[in-house]
Amino acid sequence: MVRHGVTSALVLLTAALLGACADSITPPDLSQSQSQSSSSSQTCLAPRTAHFSEGGHPSLDLRDSVPLDAMPFAVAISRSGVVYVTRALASSAVRGQLPSTALSAPFPVGDFPSQVRLSPDGKTAYVGNQDSQTISVVDVATNSVTSTIPLPAGSVLTLGLTPDGETIYALMDFYGVYVINVIQQTVTDSIPAEQIGTILAGVAFHPSEPCAYVAARDNGTVSTIDLRENKVVRTVAVAGGRIQNLAVSRDGARLFATDIERSKLIVWDLPSGSTAYQEFSVGSPVRRNAFDVAVTPDNTQVYVSTLFDGKVFILDQASGAPVATLNTSGAPRYIAFDAAGSAAVIANEFGWVNFVGVGFPPPPPPPPSVCDAPAVGTPPSGRTHPAAAVVDNEPLSSMPFAVAVSGNVAYVTQGLGAAAVRADLPSTTLSAPFSVGELPSQVRMSPDGATAYVGNQDAHAITYVDVATNTAVATVSVPGGSILTIGLSPDGTRLYALTDFTGVFIIDVATRTVTGQIPAGSTGSLLTGVAFHPFSPCMYIAARDEGAVRTIDLTTNTVVRTARVSGGQMQTVAVSLDGGSLYGGDIGRSKLISWDLTTPSSSYVETDVGTPGFRNVFDVAVTPDNAQLYVSTLIDGTVYIFDRATRTQTGSVVTGGSGRYIGFNGLGSLAVVANESGWVNFIH
Repeated sequence: MVRHGVTSALVLLTAALLGACADSITPPDLSQSQSQSSSSSQTCLAPRTAHFSEGGHPSLDLRDSVPLDAMPFAVAISRSGVVYVTRALASSAVRGQLPSTALSAPFPVGDFPSQVRLSPDGKTAYVGNQDSQTISVVDVATNSVTSTIPLPAGSVLTLGLTPDGETIYALMDFYGVYVINVIQQTVTDSIPAEQIGTILAGVAFHPSEPCAYVAARDNGTVSTIDLRENKVVRTVAVAGGRIQNLAVSRDGARLFATDIERSKLIVWDLPSGSTAYQEFSVGSPVRRNAFDVAVTPDNTQVYVSTLFDGKVFILDQASGAPVATLNTSGAPRYIAFDAAGSAAVIANEFGWVNFVGVGFPPPPPPPPSVCDAPAVGTPPSGRTHPAAAVVDNEPLSSMPFAVAVSGNVAYVTQGLGAAAVRADLPSTTLSAPFSVGELPSQVRMSPDGATAYVGNQDAHAITYVDVATNTAVATVSVPGGSILTIGLSPDGTRLYALTDFTGVFIIDVATRTVTGQIPAGSTGSLLTGVAFHPFSPCMYIAARDEGAVRTIDLTTNTVVRTARVSGGQMQTVAVSLDGGSLYGGDIGRSKLISWDLTTPSSSYVETDVGTPGFRNVFDVAVTPDNAQLYVSTLIDGTVYIFDRATRTQTGSVVTGGSGRYIGFNGLGSLAVVANESGWVNFIH
């Protein structure tokens, strides 16, 4: 059972910038009460432009990435160059001082700090703690929390601090907006959800008028608030959109919004008072991509971070035309600029902070790797595949999950039983369960068949099992994270523990010690699939919710390529036995994905599998004769069989329930499928 990571209203889960859409769209005005005749409302319905101090924008020639674990999320920079970055999964923040890119030791704030703002004088920071339902008040001189402001109800998704620094607007999930007096540190007013919407994810202020703009993400709306009365004076909907974040140009002429649903930048002209908007496509046209938007201090550029693409797209502020693209990798969240506009700091949830305009020149591209186009070889001979004419179902409780076969010995794990069972094929009789670790979500067997290795997700450890006696003989713990799956090198000397948020740990099988780590900053998170090339030192890992498969050169343990599947969630991977093709199971859309490994291209072919939709396709396995592909499905309760060369479906086997992992005996005449619904399928 692969577990999901953080569940949060803000955490939802290599493409070029698409062309701009210059069409103007007039959306419905959803305001239920607005007084356009009143001078108070009119100020915010058609605000005047403002004068602003000239600044600059960052040079892209200097940039640095500084490691920071526990999901860097929000960022703020004071006028004096003090940088604060929150760590969403560690209830803490760190500090930097530009132009240095060094980061301090973490200091505590509240649970899941999803936003940070700095007072105009730079002396105080305010951290919105989503899971604590509080705001931490931090003394910047000492990096210590001096007080905590509780909120009446709900989770605070983001904070807005007025330009004068006197009022905080706390945007909630289902409780509207709380208005907080900074001096009193108390809630003095509120705007109910009935007026402004729910899942309030973005806020921005006009630079010269008493007006704020609030995004209700899942409503796809932006509301205008007159701050003198804390009154909603207009609500505008973006057709088909989910509005994540907002920014106002430095002169107050334009309002920018990111549409995370369609990966768009939405732009309104503010002085005209028109509700019509322009849309500009940003990066890959997939949901959960465009996230933050920020305007450079010289008002010439707009930065848009993208979660799926791992890039920051830079557009011309006036025209929306593409200017440049920053490849940050990972998943960049919030963006902040220093006062002069010479530096940008980007919190990247995959485990680092990107500094732009300071630091070091970007490193040269890596040298060519054997994994760019690994050699094709000859698969083993004398193998076959199941006739798929007979299916035996053997009952097994506690959620059968993973399976491994060595010769004629099959091991099946029980996900909810902290145990495994054995079958000596061709017999389908299952042994009594024997103990392993908690939530055994994967099992591998040594090339000689003498040892089994069980990855225990909840125990954060790998159990060594003596196959002769079916007893656990050793345990190796990993330093952090939950082990979602494990890989065993073809020579049997190294184990690779793929985790949720801490990358890949490398374990020497003989010494039973962790000898290295490929960090999450390189691998991504929620690593659910792994496969090895049969003739070259290359490993392929799936970062599920990114829809990414990364190639790791095992001679250096470095990621040398990332292939992304648009709109996909890559659950499992497999390599053909001749080394020419890579296959992936897309659980997000029920697809079989195929890559040609003989060329360095990352293009792929999609093949529909069973019922289209979420959480159907799970495992993909190559038959021992290299002739067929078996694909298990959770919803359909069917194993679909494809001709490997043509990817055409040649058959199917009804397993019932929800088939998880698939294994084959040495000859290939029998397949074993762990079925989480309470049995093991043996396909002859």
